[in-house]
Amino acid sequence: MTSPGDLTAELLAHASALGVETGYWDVQGHHHEASVEALVAVLWAMGAPITGLADATGSLRAHTLAYQTVAVPPVVVVAGDRPLTFELCVEVGAAVSSARIELHAEGGGERSWDVTVDEVSVVGERHDDGRHWRWHRVELARPDVAIGSHVMTVDLGGERHQVTVLVAPEHVVQPQPRDRLWGAFAPLYSLRTELGRGPDVFDLDILGGWIDRHGGRIVGTLPLLATYLDRPYDPSPYSPVSRCFWNEAYLDVDRLPELAASPAAMALLDDPDTQAELAALRASDRFDAARRARLMTAVLDELTTTFFAQPVARRAEFDTWVDEHPTVVEYGRFRATVERRGTGWHAWPEAQRHGRLSPDDYDRRVAARHVYAQWSMYRQLSQVQAGLAARGQQLYLDLPVGSSGDGFDTWIDRDAFGWGAAVGAPPDDFFALGQNWGFPPLRPDRARAEGHRHLAECVRHHMTHSGMLRLDHVMGLHRLFWVPDGMDATEGVYVRYPTEEQFAVVAIESHRAECLVVGEDLGTVPDAVREAMDHHRVLRSYVAEFAMPDGPGSELGAPDHRMVATVDTHDMPPFAAFVAADDVRARVDGGQLSRDDAAHQFARRQRSCDALVVDLERRGYEGRGPGGERDLLRGVLEALGDSEAPAVLVSLDDLVGSTEAQNVPGTGPDRPNWVQRLPLSLTEMAADPAIEATLAALQARRLASHARASTTTETSTADGWGIDA
Repeated sequence: MTSPGDLTAELLAHASALGVETGYWDVQGHHHEASVEALVAVLWAMGAPITGLADATGSLRAHTLAYQTVAVPPVVVVAGDRPLTFELCVEVGAAVSSARIELHAEGGGERSWDVTVDEVSVVGERHDDGRHWRWHRVELARPDVAIGSHVMTVDLGGERHQVTVLVAPEHVVQPQPRDRLWGAFAPLYSLRTELGRGPDVFDLDILGGWIDRHGGRIVGTLPLLATYLDRPYDPSPYSPVSRCFWNEAYLDVDRLPELAASPAAMALLDDPDTQAELAALRASDRFDAARRARLMTAVLDELTTTFFAQPVARRAEFDTWVDEHPTVVEYGRFRATVERRGTGWHAWPEAQRHGRLSPDDYDRRVAARHVYAQWSMYRQLSQVQAGLAARGQQLYLDLPVGSSGDGFDTWIDRDAFGWGAAVGAPPDDFFALGQNWGFPPLRPDRARAEGHRHLAECVRHHMTHSGMLRLDHVMGLHRLFWVPDGMDATEGVYVRYPTEEQFAVVAIESHRAECLVVGEDLGTVPDAVREAMDHHRVLRSYVAEFAMPDGPGSELGAPDHRMVATVDTHDMPPFAAFVAADDVRARVDGGQLSRDDAAHQFARRQRSCDALVVDLERRGYEGRGPGGERDLLRGVLEALGDSEAPAVLVSLDDLVGSTEAQNVPGTGPDRPNWVQRLPLSLTEMAADPAIEATLAALQARRLASHARASTTTETSTADGWGIDA
């Protein structure tokens, strides 16, 4: 009889073989072993046939063996000038002597090879229960095809296997070695302008126009993706309905060409009640996304009718766009069904849950409105991008790590996700109980089987309109923390992902769009993550609040040439609140910190800020002058501006002295997130002498850093990364 200890050992071995890490190190350096229950739950969510420990020697063992002895890998990466290399797994005695290999290029064209298996080097063997496998290494010259995702078929003993071949650059697009750019960051909903009925996407262009006067070249914002703003309701930009469709609430309806031909839509906008509501929304200190969405929906209904009433010949550009984005039609039907039922798709009848929507399930006019809205967002973002580019500026967008479990992405490709678990984070210094972000993880095996199509589509969607893309939780290219349903985040486990394959996808799209890539690598990040980021030239994230002096005599840590520098993030206290230690008080009030620990944190923060003042003044930057925190902020920005960082982003919340964070992770409805608006309009900010002086000082320091880079060697190699090209 197999003992429980033997079963546990076998479970651990199978979990590791399938990419599940059986333990992890926390921020204090303590190792946490995964429980049997958590491993079983995560393996089941990954599609493994297991419901308990007893399955470890039966069905799970067979599943693991099949996973390990796949004849041909589902994805092969050809990076840089490297050859096309992969392994064939052949069972000895199976009478397989040759392989016919055909490569079908993405843009057309074919190449074929014939390989004699016995003449290819053996790189590994396995014996199991009387069976014997060998792995043969095949190495072919690099195919003469463009970068992209190609299809290779391998005929092995009469069985045809399909492989995705990712022909990728060695690294993503890089900044110029002497780039010393800066820009402004703000959630779109937080902006106030005197123009339009905003907030809308053209406010980003207005922001760009303001900072252009001081030399600012980057306009950054939070994710602009569609969220649920009615029933269901989840306004978080990091839990979108889809990572491939925009939030139509940010449309500027006055700029839509259909408005002039729609008396009904114009009447709605001119209605005194509508104007009063829009005025109230613009004046409010809190962004009411649901209220704005209701107003925009009524107008969009009329504009949709007008748009589709015009002759087909006048919709040629729209039809071409739909052909290039075929899922948008299904997206419109999905959103229309959600609106009719008032629930996420998990509460739908079985047929609809499984992707079968009939015309009786939704209102065709509502579906058409969602398609029209996406087309309109595409047009307007293209116009914003063109306006920024005309000034030599670029848009900085943010790609979330996942999407809503009740959203379109998880419905249209249900089998791609690990149902039974959610993505989260283990306990750390800020979240003693860990975090559960609530959305399902992509299954690595399904992602590979599809050639990472979903990741490619999400990245491409954003890079179409951006010159710089931030990858939220870039560690997800390596591993994700899966929290089994019904368990606490403290019981989660890490699941590994095919790192090189996913970096290849990002590199392909980066070069196609000529878009820089920034990885959010904050918190406890394994060394391998940053090593891979350096290898693929993905920029890191520097946050000054994490680099503060420890005490007397210490300095503010400086960002280097591989980093995009900021003072804080949307999940952190704005600088004024950080200096005042408001975040420590909030943790005490929330029960996350004892009063004794808080006293230590207050004292530590005070020592840190005092040391920061001394450090900045010693180096000739602003310290704490008559303006208090605002002068200290200016000094920090001067220090960042003087650094080798290719880009520095300044938050508008910091510039105006806001003390409320845009988001406090782990808080519920009693603490509204994603609603905080700026107290000043962009025009008022431009008229504020202190703000203008801060931006002028930042520009002066960036110019000084650029001048040094132009006359001296600030990095250790010609490519500027300090590692081999």
